[in-house]
Amino acid sequence: MSALRQKVATVIVGVGAASLLATGVANAAPAPAAKPVPQSTMVPQTSCNLGQVEKALAKEDPATWKKINATPERRAHFEQMVVLTKEQRKTKMDQWKRDHPAEANVFKFFKDNNISLRSPQEKAQMKANRKATMERVKATCSQF
Repeated sequence: MSALRQKVATVIVGVGAASLLATGVANAAPAPAAKPVPQSTMVPQTSCNLGQVEKALAKEDPATWKKINATPERRAHFEQMVVLTKEQRKTKMDQWKRDHPAEANVFKFFKDNNISLRSPQEKAQMKANRKATMERVKATCSQF
């Protein structure tokens, strides 16, 4: 099979898997509302609490802060994740993969077959921007 045919077949299988995933997610019962994280909760790898980090992020990267605040679910997810250590986030991700094997396999399929909406250069730029923003937030959060 030619390389082009193989890529096309891979994309078709991936799109099919993604549509199955979307159907399953659409039919799934809504998750229960998460317990709010107190603003005074300390954020790992900083000397700041959640409220300070949120204010610093809003100042340092207003576009990202606007995306986080676009829905209550995004805000709750951000708050729940930012107060976890790296190890706790990994444990949470591993648990999600065990709880959602079909969805995890779709993500694995995309990763294993280098299927992405972004080029490697775009991904690297986004990662660098995210890291720079995190460093600025860490450096300024104590001012809030």
